[in-house]
Amino acid sequence: MSLARMAWRYLASRPAVTLLTLAGIALGAALVCGVLVLKRESESAMAREAALFDLVVGAKGGSLQLVLSCLYHLDVPAGNIPYEDYERLRRDSRVRWAVPIGLGDNYEGYRIVGTEPHFFELADREGNPFFAFAEGRHFESRFEAVLGSEVARATGLAPGDRFAGTHGLVRVAGSEVHDDFPYAVCGILEPTGTTHDRAIFGSLESVWEIHETEDRIHAAIQGTASLRRDSPREATAVLLRLETPGLRLRLADEIRKRSGGIAAIPLNEVMRLYQGIVSPMQRALLAIAGAVVAVSCLAVLATLLQAGERRRRDLAILRSLGARPHEVAALVFLEGALLCGLGLGLGWLLGHGALAVAAAWLRESTGLVVSTWSFAPGEAAALATMALCGLLASLAPAFAAYRRPPLADLSLDS
Repeated sequence: MSLARMAWRYLASRPAVTLLTLAGIALGAALVCGVLVLKRESESAMAREAALFDLVVGAKGGSLQLVLSCLYHLDVPAGNIPYEDYERLRRDSRVRWAVPIGLGDNYEGYRIVGTEPHFFELADREGNPFFAFAEGRHFESRFEAVLGSEVARATGLAPGDRFAGTHGLVRVAGSEVHDDFPYAVCGILEPTGTTHDRAIFGSLESVWEIHETEDRIHAAIQGTASLRRDSPREATAVLLRLETPGLRLRLADEIRKRSGGIAAIPLNEVMRLYQGIVSPMQRALLAIAGAVVAVSCLAVLATLLQAGERRRRDLAILRSLGARPHEVAALVFLEGALLCGLGLGLGWLLGHGALAVAAAWLRESTGLVVSTWSFAPGEAAALATMALCGLLASLAPAFAAYRRPPLADLSLDS
C-alpha cells in the first residue's frame, strides 16, 4: 500500500476532526479568493468608467460626491449648474466632446438620466464606440428613452413599451409618479460592465418639461407665481473629454475660479476613494482571512501531533515491519499535505462558487459584472503562501515521528 493511500485512510478514520480542519482552511482560502476577485473587478470597473471622462463639472460641493452622483449614480448631487455653462464649455477649443446630464427621477430605483443624443457617440480611449445597441436606436423625440442592459433585464421592458418615472433619485414608497409624462422605450444598450447598464437615458428636454410643469401646477395650487417660469434652464452636470488629458488640472482650476461650479477629475476621485476607504477595508478582510488560515494551520499541527500520539503503536509496528524513519515521517507529512491541499482546493471552489451564486445580485444592485472563475492578481501567490504555511505546520509532527524509537512504543503498549 502506498504512503499516500495510507495517509488518506488515516484521515478518513477520524472524519469529525478531518472535516473541521478542512472547513477552517477552506473558509480562510475562500475569503482570500473572494476578496481578491472583488478587488480586481471593482477596481477594473470603476477605473474603466472613470477613464471615459476627463472632467465632470457640477455644482459646488464635494468632488467625490459629484463623481459618485453623476458618474456612478451612487450619491445625490449637490445641485445644478446653468445650462449656459455647458454651452460655453462645448465651444471651448480645449474640449473635444461635452454632454450635459440632468437627474431628478427614477423608475423602479433606476435613475432616469436626461442628456442629448450625441451622448451615445461616446468613444473609449482607443477611439472605439463605447455604446452599442442590442435593440432599437437612440431617442429622437422628447419622451423616448434608451434602457441600460441591466434595466431592461430587471424590468422586462422592451422597445415600444411605455413607463412613467417617479420623482426622486431613489425608490421611496409614496413618491409622486409622473403618469402624465410617460416615456416610450426606443432602444436597449448592449452590456458595458459599467453603471451605464443600470441607467435609463432620455432627453434633457423631457426632464425640464416634467419638472417645469410640476412647478407650475404646484404654484397654481398654492396661488403663487412659478419660480421656474422665467428662470434659466439647468443641468446637473457636464461630462467632458478634452483634447489632451494634460489640460485637466488647468481647466478644472479655471472652472472653479470663473463659474459657480466645480470640476472633478474622475480618476483622481476614484483613486482617493480606494486609498481612503476601499483599500483599508480590503486589507482588513485579507487580514481576517490570514488569521483564519493561521488558526487552521495551527489546527493542522495540533491534529497531526494528537494523531501521532494516539497511533504510536501503529507507527511502531510499521517501523518493526521494516519501514524506515523517513518513510514514517513522510506518512505523517503526507497527512498534513493532503489536509492543506484539499482545504485550499475546497476554499477556491467555495470562494469562486459563492461569487458565481452572487453574480446576478451584484450585477443588479451595483452594476458590477464579475468574472467568477478566473484567477485574480495575487490569488495564486496567496494560495501558494497558504500551502507553504500548511506544509511547514506539518513538518513538526513529521519530525517527531522520525525521531520516535519504535521499540519503546511497543513495550509501553504491550
